[in-house]
Amino acid sequence: MKTKTFFKYALSGCLLFGLGLVLSPVNTHAATTSKKLTLSLSEAKQINRRKVVSYESQNEDIATISENGTIHAQKAGKTKIIAKTNSGKRVYRVTVRKQGLVYPTFTMMKGEHLDMQFSQKLPKCPAKWSSSKKSVASVSKDGMVRAKRGGTAYIRVTIGNKKYMCRLKVTPKKKSIIYLTFDDGPNRYSTTKILNILKKNKVKATFFELKPAKADFDLTKRVLTEGHTLAMHGYQHKYDQIYKSLDIYRNNLDKERDLFFRKFGAWCTNTRFPGGSSNTVSRYNPGIMTKITKNIHDWGYHYFDWNVSSGDAGGTNSAAGVYKNVTSGLKKGRSNVVLMHDFANNDKTINALDKIIKYGKKHGYTFLPITASTDEIHHAVNN
Repeated sequence: MKTKTFFKYALSGCLLFGLGLVLSPVNTHAATTSKKLTLSLSEAKQINRRKVVSYESQNEDIATISENGTIHAQKAGKTKIIAKTNSGKRVYRVTVRKQGLVYPTFTMMKGEHLDMQFSQKLPKCPAKWSSSKKSVASVSKDGMVRAKRGGTAYIRVTIGNKKYMCRLKVTPKKKSIIYLTFDDGPNRYSTTKILNILKKNKVKATFFELKPAKADFDLTKRVLTEGHTLAMHGYQHKYDQIYKSLDIYRNNLDKERDLFFRKFGAWCTNTRFPGGSSNTVSRYNPGIMTKITKNIHDWGYHYFDWNVSSGDAGGTNSAAGVYKNVTSGLKKGRSNVVLMHDFANNDKTINALDKIIKYGKKHGYTFLPITASTDEIHHAVNN
């Protein structure tokens, strides 16, 4: 109520009081209702739109709200959605669980493919997939997305009584890419220095980590916080153990994926074999690499070898050698996956990294992290 109007009614009240009449007090408090909602990751939930004037999310990193009243769960955590009405407001106390469709939002390049995945067991009922813009991205009945042209599309799926959604952005295909990858970390000395160099140069990379020690969990968290891709090198790296059988190797990946998800909320699908898919250290079990590479995609994983080697694990003993190996191995017009390491005291890579980045930028390369939709680089299998 405007101030002038208030005084008008207040004066009338005084006059009427003098006549023996009393006005009812003006209600200046709007009604508020509250409701709790628990959503799975990526779940899309329509809330009551009746008489709503506007919506607001107090933390859009946790959940967003559209103009038509659809809550979209973005990240595990808690927030409030406020729906303002003419008579008051409704407050929705939203809790988002880690489990769900693991891609609430995703960016991929034209021509790439993305296998939609859930971090939980789903009810045994049909999944109905759809795309809001098939000209931008299509989706198969099994949840395989194909990026067709630049733009934005919503990939939706209904399973039972729940609806999930991914806000997908498709960008043009880059022609000359450098994917810097680091194996065998995290390590307090090397990983820290490498992350500092990447941050200074505003470059994102990919870290194929082994099982981190508890004391190094902060390094893994920093990898994620600073926008790099966390990937798997395996729960352990012992050749004579991990390549004994299909089940043992799958367990080596599943244990690490579950650890990363439980501790950091990151659902990892990208992995690199210790020794690469072309390794011969697994020959104590004839044919094991052929079997693993044929089955690994059915397990929900994507494996990456490399087409540029820094030689920092034995091919060279100097920063100059690392720099030469990388820069001479790069090729324009393709995706260059560079093998490097962040094991303990790897000064040769640490001292070469800044110069490698400057070389790449000067010669027109784009630095990107590997994602779940990145085209895989494979070696020929030797076992």
